[in-house]
Amino acid sequence: MRFPPIPFVTIHAAVLTGLLGVGMAPPVALAADPQGGIAIGQAQTEGHAGPNPLSTGPNTSGKSPGPQASLSPTAGTVELYGLAPLSTNGTATIRGLSTDFDLDLGQVLQPLTALASLRGSVEYGRLGLLTDLSYLSLQGAQGVSRGGLNADGSFGPLGRKSASVAIGSTSINASMGLVQGVYDLALRYRFGERETAVARPGSFSVIPYAGVRLVSVQYNLGLEGQGSGSSLTVTGPNNSFSLNRPAGSFTRYGELSSTVAQPLLGSQAMLFLSPRLRLFARGDIGGFGIDQPENLSWNAQAGVGYAIGNSTQLNLSWRLLHLGGSNGAPQPNAFAVNENGIEAGVKFFF
Repeated sequence: MRFPPIPFVTIHAAVLTGLLGVGMAPPVALAADPQGGIAIGQAQTEGHAGPNPLSTGPNTSGKSPGPQASLSPTAGTVELYGLAPLSTNGTATIRGLSTDFDLDLGQVLQPLTALASLRGSVEYGRLGLLTDLSYLSLQGAQGVSRGGLNADGSFGPLGRKSASVAIGSTSINASMGLVQGVYDLALRYRFGERETAVARPGSFSVIPYAGVRLVSVQYNLGLEGQGSGSSLTVTGPNNSFSLNRPAGSFTRYGELSSTVAQPLLGSQAMLFLSPRLRLFARGDIGGFGIDQPENLSWNAQAGVGYAIGNSTQLNLSWRLLHLGGSNGAPQPNAFAVNENGIEAGVKFFF
């Protein structure tokens, strides 16, 4: 039979002596059981080695009860995620010559050759480390061709002069490659409750962090053109002349390679709306324009997470990302990239 739950009851030794017929025993604490009954605690007087006065019999399991398991001070998370940039725009400058780009999601996915991203954290107590690693590779090419033209005609009085024009075909091919890596490592401190997949409504945590961000960008642009030549010939009754342009080709190629280490400051927070549903947000800034105004990066993200099981969570969020850097040379190599889109991830807690 289970007693109705009560906050806290102390049964004194005198009562136990009268009702149960046992010897004097120190006070025993009874606390409300989480399932609705009453849990019997340990004797409140240290050093008491007698039997539990409310025990129903000897321990026949053959195992010693042992101490209650305590929460481990060590915890960690790993998240696999992907960003689908609905808009990617910016500027790349190679030896002082700049080119602008503005790409939608389809234009990013078509030349996509590699994509990998991972976010993780580990903590002992409230102090820990976090990392965010992402790698992106794009490689694309586009060509334009224009066909040749041949024309003949007569002009002058009575059509006594004639002309012929021949313009050869021309082709232009452009290629572009982009390799972008962003690698964060930071020290973090947690305020509030530990991150878990499932928690009571109202549970929250705020985690500021500080560290370093490594931004690596490789950008190359190639331009190739080829023409088959052209000619103009004019013929008259007394003389004629001809102009010719020989076939030719040209090649232009530029490459930008930059790796910038930036100081990083940021914070992340989460709030549970129900045991399995939570809101989360994250924001940080790196570089701060140190050395060059272009040396700046920032990140902003907000979304929802829903737990499946007790240690896995699905995340969906909106994310804005800016990356920038410059070598500061008179004819600089510089880049500025803005990404704006939806991020989806699977987060594991351990």
